[in-house]
Amino acid sequence: MKIARITAVLALIIVVAGVIVWWDKMYRELAQPASITDSARHQYLYGSVGAEASAGIPYWIWLALPRIFPEYMPATGGYLALGLSWEETREMPAGLSKKRVGYVRVAGNCALCHAYSKSNGYDYAPTLVPASTGHTDALQRMLKFYRDCANDPRFNADNILDEVNMATKLSLLDKLIYRYILIPRTRARFLSQSPAIVDAELWRHAQDPRSGDYRPRMQRLVNGLEGTERSALETYLAQLH
Repeated sequence: MKIARITAVLALIIVVAGVIVWWDKMYRELAQPASITDSARHQYLYGSVGAEASAGIPYWIWLALPRIFPEYMPATGGYLALGLSWEETREMPAGLSKKRVGYVRVAGNCALCHAYSKSNGYDYAPTLVPASTGHTDALQRMLKFYRDCANDPRFNADNILDEVNMATKLSLLDKLIYRYILIPRTRARFLSQSPAIVDAELWRHAQDPRSGDYRPRMQRLVNGLEGTERSALETYLAQLH
């Protein structure tokens, strides 16, 4: 009986430890860094809108795909070729958030369809304009790129993990999670015609700007802008009424 009780206790400890590890690796949510949350502008451009709960792409897959499948991009330049805007010194393009919910995920936010880059000439970096009327060009090109990747037989765990290994060293457990869960799941989502990078609510809003109520979030951005940027966004918000 004593051995049986010890065995039962050990089994319970193992199960509890497994549940904790699974929660940590798949569901534990961490706040984004202060470099994103310290201003309304940064929060708008790079902050999470909660899409990670039902959407988003594992970060290392997101990073690897343009390197494995450059032929499916409309031009050279990685994600910039899809029409995303990228500020110097920033890790992520405007309109995409990077946040850990279990594993690190990349998901879209409002700026994905409202920010754009304004050219300053060949010798100068473009200016990021954070507020404009809605456009879904970059989102549509991104989704097409992901579908093209997923239809390619090279979209598999061996190729993706080989590419990831050139950028970082995943732990053994993380490699197993990517190989047997995240990579197959992500490919299936791309093939299912799911919007993938955005959740259902943001997708509906992208198709019909009057659906959903994003005005409070946009209004907070207005308060942090000046000049023509502020005027452009105020005009857009007025059109949604």
